[in-house]
Amino acid sequence: MNLEEELRSALQRQEPSADFARRVLARVNPAPPRRWVRHAAAWAVAAALVITTGIEYYRYRQGEQAKREVLLAVRIAATQWNAVQRKVEKLNGPRDTPQATTEER
Repeated sequence: MNLEEELRSALQRQEPSADFARRVLARVNPAPPRRWVRHAAAWAVAAALVITTGIEYYRYRQGEQAKREVLLAVRIAATQWNAVQRKVEKLNGPRDTPQATTEER
């Protein structure tokens, strides 16, 4: 056999197999993802949202607690400062603040 005859036999028209059209369409239009994949993705997003919300709420509550503690500490410090100030005034007597009289001006 020569090259020309080999080419003719290789390039000779042939009928496609019976499932040829189905195989081509399956490759062109792949099947949509299975329903469980979409459900799993939805559940994963929902879980991430719930976890993130929970963490942020926990941080918010910690901040509120810290704020209450700071305000309490400031009130305690102010009360103690006032008590110390009264004791000092009691020990030193009342403060006499010199006021300028009209004659001194």
